[in-house]
Amino acid sequence: MLRLVGSSLDITLAIDDFRPSYHQDFANVQPIARRYLNAPSGSANAALLAKALSTALRNWGACRRKSPTLRTLPQIESALKDRQLHERLLKLSLQSLAAFSLNDQGHRLLDSNAPLSDVGTFDKEILGILNTMADALFLNNTSITYPMKALLLITGLMPALDSQVRGGLTRAGRAGFTGQQLLPRNPQQASGRRICELPFYLGHCWSLNREVFMEGILGSHHQNLRDTPGRFFDILLFMQNRRDRKLILAF
Repeated sequence: MLRLVGSSLDITLAIDDFRPSYHQDFANVQPIARRYLNAPSGSANAALLAKALSTALRNWGACRRKSPTLRTLPQIESALKDRQLHERLLKLSLQSLAAFSLNDQGHRLLDSNAPLSDVGTFDKEILGILNTMADALFLNNTSITYPMKALLLITGLMPALDSQVRGGLTRAGRAGFTGQQLLPRNPQQASGRRICELPFYLGHCWSLNREVFMEGILGSHHQNLRDTPGRFFDILLFMQNRRDRKLILAF
């Protein structure tokens, strides 16, 4: 189980010490992503999202040495206009992190009213959409990092497992997140299981500690994080990779 071991003040400080430009990138994409998701597929919002998404992903390291190259804006726009991709992203955006939980034995549970209410179906869909995003948005992408960044920017569902977030998970006591993380094709792969399991640990932790988390968020300069717990955990895990910071989350 993932436990909260820090205080609301620790949470506030972590949020406010997070790089301002990273906060801004997410804030720039989110309203455009919401308009895209809430409109019919093929709308003009796809072009706006393609541009905002491309800008944020470049700011977050895409197209640099050892990072995947983004496809052209017309290619990304065309991919986002695809009806099936639009529907899949919309469904995941409606999948609240609070819908994920664990029972006393650590078995994964999903709220029966969630858009994806079957664990096996969720596993297949989350890995499927990451592979789709990898092909639709990037050239020669082989790792989990950038498709997860794109999914985070559009849906806010769960953290992107870049090196900092993986370091935060490792420092929290979770094994398996060191070194390069290749994009898995199915949940039978160890890396696939880790991705599929993560939102359940986060959702369970969110539900158990919501009051403290909200106190920390509302005490910060970024109170909109109360609506995107996936991004909230992304920031906490990113920040706790730094050894000079107090541990906030631990397994």
